[in-house]
Amino acid sequence: MDLAQTETRGVRKRLQVAVISSVLPRQCGIATFSNHISRGLRQILGREATSYLALNDNEEYDYIENVIFEIKQDRLEDYRAAARAINESSVDVVSLQHEFGLFGGEDGQYVVEFLSLVEKPVVTTLHTVLEKPSPGEYKTLVEVAAFSKAIIVMNQLAIRILTDVYDIPEFKIRLIPHGVADKFYIDPLYYKHKLDLTDRFVVLTFGFLSRNKGIEVVLKALAEIADKHPNLLYIIQGVTHPVVKKADGEEYREYLKKIVQENHLDNQVVFVDRFLDDETLDLYLGAADLVICPYHSEAQVTSGVLSLSLGKGKAVLSTPYLHARDALADGKGRLVHFKDHLKMAEAIDDLIDNQEERLSMAGKAFIAGQKMGWDTVARQYIDVFEDVIAKADADKLKQGRVFTLPDINMDYLKELTDETGIIQHTLYSIPDYTYDYSSDDAGRAIVAFAQYYNLFRDESALRFIDKYMAFIVHARRKDGWFYNYVNYQKEFPEQSLSEDTFGRCLWGLGAATRLVQNRSPGLLARNMVEESLPLVKKLSHPRAQAYAACGLASYLILHKDYKPARKGLEYLADSLVDRFHQNKDGDWIWYDDMLTYDNARLPQALLLAYRHLKVPEYLEVGLKTLDFLIKEQYKDGYIDIIGNQGWYKKNGLKAIYCQQPLDAGSLTETCILAMALTGNQEYLDMAYTTFQWFLGRNRQGKTLYNSGIGACADGLAPDGPSRNRGAESTIAFVLALVSLYRWEMISKFYYKDRAEECSEL
Repeated sequence: MDLAQTETRGVRKRLQVAVISSVLPRQCGIATFSNHISRGLRQILGREATSYLALNDNEEYDYIENVIFEIKQDRLEDYRAAARAINESSVDVVSLQHEFGLFGGEDGQYVVEFLSLVEKPVVTTLHTVLEKPSPGEYKTLVEVAAFSKAIIVMNQLAIRILTDVYDIPEFKIRLIPHGVADKFYIDPLYYKHKLDLTDRFVVLTFGFLSRNKGIEVVLKALAEIADKHPNLLYIIQGVTHPVVKKADGEEYREYLKKIVQENHLDNQVVFVDRFLDDETLDLYLGAADLVICPYHSEAQVTSGVLSLSLGKGKAVLSTPYLHARDALADGKGRLVHFKDHLKMAEAIDDLIDNQEERLSMAGKAFIAGQKMGWDTVARQYIDVFEDVIAKADADKLKQGRVFTLPDINMDYLKELTDETGIIQHTLYSIPDYTYDYSSDDAGRAIVAFAQYYNLFRDESALRFIDKYMAFIVHARRKDGWFYNYVNYQKEFPEQSLSEDTFGRCLWGLGAATRLVQNRSPGLLARNMVEESLPLVKKLSHPRAQAYAACGLASYLILHKDYKPARKGLEYLADSLVDRFHQNKDGDWIWYDDMLTYDNARLPQALLLAYRHLKVPEYLEVGLKTLDFLIKEQYKDGYIDIIGNQGWYKKNGLKAIYCQQPLDAGSLTETCILAMALTGNQEYLDMAYTTFQWFLGRNRQGKTLYNSGIGACADGLAPDGPSRNRGAESTIAFVLALVSLYRWEMISKFYYKDRAEECSEL
């Protein structure tokens, strides 16, 4: 079937839905889930409402006819081809079923490549929400959320984790429970007659077998009470999980059988070793007097087994994993602590003897399950689909921006860092120890690693922040100023003091207070910021004032009521505004009579001051000067940065070379901040245009960024990009890139109502 030719016979609306999932006959719980969702959508929307793009685990399957594309899990080009197929089709919305193990790449990153290329709105159902993700898992989930118009989860706990751990806005998350069969309650005796089990008390655990299932705990519990309840029958239904079987064979099942033999439970335990169709599973589940979910993993936030049991009106005994704690509250089930077979035995014994409590649990479970019928769930999915389609049609922010961004690679900056600090200069990409270390770079490196950590929670970043903090502490003079240069022996060569160095150090310290307020480096950074405040009024150079303002703005994110910091930021902003009024002249709308280096930091400082202090003039002057800076550098579809060989003096000629990454980076960041504060789409477009200067959208059409090693050239010269790749240029690139990632992943969902959260400094 051609994806472009699929049609629907909609009752409500002629929606066409592409479902990205594992698909039956692949033995997978998500394949079963997707089958039920698709069936429910078709019943409402028409026979051809859904098409599948099947995720393969490198095996061959005899799929049903509405599978119109197959994605081999570990083949990246298949993800790209699938995106192209959807873009060229008449599909209205993509329903992505997300589970880390379904997708190729490290931590399932290949799905992000797919999402970045899809132009149709995406609704993602999360089958796993990790409360303690690895950095890679965190990054993947945040990126998946960024590309999705809505996120569907199956219980309230998942919403809390997504908002608290992943910083995903709650309005983007929809709660739709796992579906269950729409059936009347039938007494277990009806099913027991069919299975010839009328004289047995049936306990059931079902689903794929793996060591995380915890069945050995139940078997050990049964050994404690088997003699007291000779009519008890424990049915263990399910095949070994395909991934587990491929790695370990039937090792776990044999381990369970050994426990059965050693405890003489052969007449009370039955293994049903096959993947059951819905009808047969319904038969076994119907016969159960008690369902046990003894899982080991507390992090399990969604369980199809538990949902099906509730829908069937079953008394459930479970360990307190996340989904169970939520679903079995208020008497709908009973919880026993993980791996405690004695408490498990006590609970089973009590529930066998206490029929009244068991039936009460079953009744409450069935009532809860009535809200989870597949027909009801499908209609809720349709509501979400229709909503995101309507918003996508009206949405002026294009979805497909992030695919133009390279991966964030911190490796090069880490390579430049030794036990002393971060090395300033390189010969090509080899550290050059001829030159000293600098506090300038240490301060900016703190900002880069702090912003990276805040976005991806990569714990390895903290170690480097600590190194740079130690460097700045060492470089701090008794009078509160900072030495800039430190040699390899950690000594201070003869040098004059620099206001820029003070400002950049304060910027880094402010970022550290934002990041690690509960760690000793964060507390130290806070003390140093507060002790530095009296020196702020001694700054007279505009860029030094701007750097210091960035630091205080970052500090105020967590310490917004600290008056000395607010007063310090107010002083710096007022100084920049006064300088602007003194130097503006006709079409020259700037803070002095020359455009030199890192120009965009000046309007950025005023925009940040406005964010915290809400003085309208700060916003007005910040935007005016930002617009002037853009006008003077934008030409023929690209940014032509003012070079450092002469700069640009009022009424003079603009220097063309050498163009510096510092300016492209700060302009990218400032344009995003302007977009967040104003909602003006043109600033976002300019942020991307400016960032692409690094990638070849410049006067020479040559890239300055080496994605293989994560390093940026030191500048664009007449003969092309510099062959040297120092710390300053790479830090500038990383700051710009992280700001764009943060916008795409988080900030654009807040900017209309919560602009103060849209810039990370």
